[in-house]
Amino acid sequence: MVADRKLTRIKTLVGHFPTSSGRHGGCRLLVAKNGALLVGTGDAAVGTNPRDLTSYGGKTLRLDRFTGKPWPTNRWADDADPVKRYIHTWGHRNVQGLAQRSDGTLWSVEHGPDRDDELNMIETGRNYGWDPVPGYNESVAMTDLNKFPNAFPAIWRSGFPTIAPSGGTFLSGPQWAGWHNAVAMAVLKGQELLVLGLTTDGHAVEQVWTKITDHGRLRVAVQGPDGSMYIATDANPGEIFRVVGRPPA
Repeated sequence: MVADRKLTRIKTLVGHFPTSSGRHGGCRLLVAKNGALLVGTGDAAVGTNPRDLTSYGGKTLRLDRFTGKPWPTNRWADDADPVKRYIHTWGHRNVQGLAQRSDGTLWSVEHGPDRDDELNMIETGRNYGWDPVPGYNESVAMTDLNKFPNAFPAIWRSGFPTIAPSGGTFLSGPQWAGWHNAVAMAVLKGQELLVLGLTTDGHAVEQVWTKITDHGRLRVAVQGPDGSMYIATDANPGEIFRVVGRPPA
């Protein structure tokens, strides 16, 4: 018999995320190898939020997971504004996934409007170019390099239509053979596991594999301590299933 378990609220690390529209809340947390907690947020379908450095909307945030203080190497860690200090990257639409590669680089998976879901390499203080103003214009480019020439372009885009990728993980270890350092993304609308093989420097996609298509909407993929990949479905009731890599012969 499994003993009863309960959760206890300890403290709020960071709060007051924009939720006015009920849309685009983001949903991903990641504890990086250096101990920092990354938080992916959505823009709450408010066009000004991604560029507003006094709003948590449309950002990745970075903080100390024990104290709740801004991570000391954030670009604006010493700023007087209580929100700006937490911002790691900005100019996002709806961050659904966060992952770290074996080389230490950090990555986000992001939902596009009707096109161009994105996989981004995220670097401190960078702008990722989503600016759907005036209003909330979902026909503009996800990464608008005309308006923001210094915005960081996506490493991968879905094109048209979107497939709604969600939580992803980088696969590592000999059991994954040709998929070592590839990123596996759980996909909601497209109902598949999508695996992208990247170049050594991570700046381009070399190969694309779609390997799991019979479990409905997939919410997140994570490589566990045992080297296996665990995938959670987006259903009620849902399931978590295990995928085991094949060691080289």
